[in-house]
Amino acid sequence: MSLAMSKPVQVERAAPLSISMLVAGIAMVIAAILAMYDVAFTEMGNWDWWVLIIGALAAVVGGIWLASYVMNVRKFRKLIAKPSKAAFIKELDDLEYLAWRLPMKFENELMAKKKHFGLK
Repeated sequence: MSLAMSKPVQVERAAPLSISMLVAGIAMVIAAILAMYDVAFTEMGNWDWWVLIIGALAAVVGGIWLASYVMNVRKFRKLIAKPSKAAFIKELDDLEYLAWRLPMKFENELMAKKKHFGLK
């Protein structure tokens, strides 16, 4: 069991939440565009533009959030794969920051790697 504090849900579930936000935003944009051209299965009335704007914002935020998460995971994986203790210690500050920004499993992985090299 880890002594570290639990992380907020938006950190622990960043991947599914960002994907959901991206998909929901895209769905809202598509529904609004279809409603504007009277092709939609349902009428939105005067809400077409609002749904389009909110959907576009949700898609952009979800996309940026997902891209940020994926980039952080890739950087973490690249840095933690260092085979030597000296290279690992050199990158330790970056690894600890990334582990703090990512879900708890990455922090646990970092603790295991530190233990492997005999670090606290």
